[in-house]
Amino acid sequence: MRSTLYALAAWPLAAQALEFLDDNKNVEEGGIMRYSLTAAKGARSKHLHRRQDTAELQSQETGYFYSIELEIGTPPQAVSVNFDTGSSELWVNPECSKATDPAFCQSFGRYNASKTFVDTKADGGIKYGTGYVDFVYGYDYVQLGSSRISQQLFGVATDSEFASIGILGAGPNLSGWTSSYPLVIDNLAKQGFINSRAFSLDIRGLDSDRGSVIYGGIDTKKFSGPLVKRPIIPAASSPDGYTRYWIYMDGMTITTEDGSHVEIFNKPNGQPVLLDSGYTVSTLPSSIFTKILAAFPMAHIEASSGDYLVPCDIIDTPGSVNFQFGDATVSVDYKDFIWQQPDLGICKLGVSQDDDFPVLGDTFLRAAYVVFDWDNQNIHVAKNEDCGTHLIPIGKGADAVPSGLKGDCAAAGQTTTSAVQTTSAAASTSARVSTSAAATTTSVAITTTAPATSGLKATTSSHRFANGTVTYSVPHGRTTVISEISSAAATQLDTTTAPASGTTAAPTYTSTFTTTNVYTITSCPPSVTNCPVGHVTTEVVTAYTTWCP
Repeated sequence: MRSTLYALAAWPLAAQALEFLDDNKNVEEGGIMRYSLTAAKGARSKHLHRRQDTAELQSQETGYFYSIELEIGTPPQAVSVNFDTGSSELWVNPECSKATDPAFCQSFGRYNASKTFVDTKADGGIKYGTGYVDFVYGYDYVQLGSSRISQQLFGVATDSEFASIGILGAGPNLSGWTSSYPLVIDNLAKQGFINSRAFSLDIRGLDSDRGSVIYGGIDTKKFSGPLVKRPIIPAASSPDGYTRYWIYMDGMTITTEDGSHVEIFNKPNGQPVLLDSGYTVSTLPSSIFTKILAAFPMAHIEASSGDYLVPCDIIDTPGSVNFQFGDATVSVDYKDFIWQQPDLGICKLGVSQDDDFPVLGDTFLRAAYVVFDWDNQNIHVAKNEDCGTHLIPIGKGADAVPSGLKGDCAAAGQTTTSAVQTTSAAASTSARVSTSAAATTTSVAITTTAPATSGLKATTSSHRFANGTVTYSVPHGRTTVISEISSAAATQLDTTTAPASGTTAAPTYTSTFTTTNVYTITSCPPSVTNCPVGHVTTEVVTAYTTWCP
């Protein structure tokens, strides 16, 4: 969300990947903090684009925004806030009596009396395209999941207009990458929750509940193709002269419903754009916008807002708008690119014209996987997909986000075929196979070792399987094997043995992961005669991991 701050006082590695259940729940482990984002429909303080107050008011009532839940103060009080890459401030408690929908505003929770709040007596505020917020700065605990940030400075609103939800700003301070006081991401790194100031954003389409933000980590099963690095444009060279998430886009095309391709522009580093999750739609200069408009001949202008209306049945067609960043192409399906307003019975083109402030908003980000690396001032872009969960931590230094990192997913519309050798009365053949999830099992053998003088008797740990988490105790020098097991068996393994007092040496964990996959042949290439459809074959995969804590 583009904003103007005023009256703000100055205040003095990719490591081994971690596997988790694919349930999009919060994860806090190994320098990774994953939190789900919720797409909410209704009034909020995001703006559509500049200078269109009427359209912004409509957006307050019909748009979508993405929220994240925090717990603030003592005792912790749950407050949902809008996750916004176009702002840097955290503030809460909008004046609901002045919101476009007071009841909706109240539903996001309130931050009230806290035993640990410290009022700084310093005032601040933000002006938006429509509306404003005034607040007083204070310090308190701010908790994401179970990670509790101490002494976080944020704003508690004293007055606001049109705003229905507070904001967690995820962007840099307009004056530079070092703020006059620690922002949330600064404190997450400074207080040891993450390795460096970096996070991944994956907001997803409107029909998905799988959106998330990952502080300090990347999920390689949430995108396809290369994660392309784009240097953030320095403030002095940016369109507005401020520090924001400005990067260069290399091209655009539109794939129409009949499968033809319309080139909008093609020029390396040809168009600076701001990645801003606070924008409902995108904005692009007239030279690009007019070509996009020509690809939607059914679009016609709405006099009251200046937006372009399109028939709502376009969302059911197979077209897409494609954005090029180096070797990465982010293709946005029409259903995610069109701004749908079902309550009003209308649909709008997901882009508008702005020659001064080009933005790729939610109508782009719904199809993108984006990593924001503050410390190296880079943004990494890929096409989002969803083929499971595979988290890796972001490290420190110049290669904190690994160079050449590629997603584990196949691009949408692509299929992969596994070939296995089968034996029967006929000669061996190559065939297409399917995997039955019910026939897949996993076991883990854990061996622990420690110096004889360490005093360690056993180590307690846990492992997640598809059917739950098993906690177990492994005596040193012994091996324990666990598998996907029943709750009764899990109870037998759920024991805890604490280290002996005076322990100084740490154990070494050696884990053996054994996965058994059962494949069933479903079809063969035309060249194969006597296809053994229904034939079953088994694959055993063994992997080893050693961990020295």
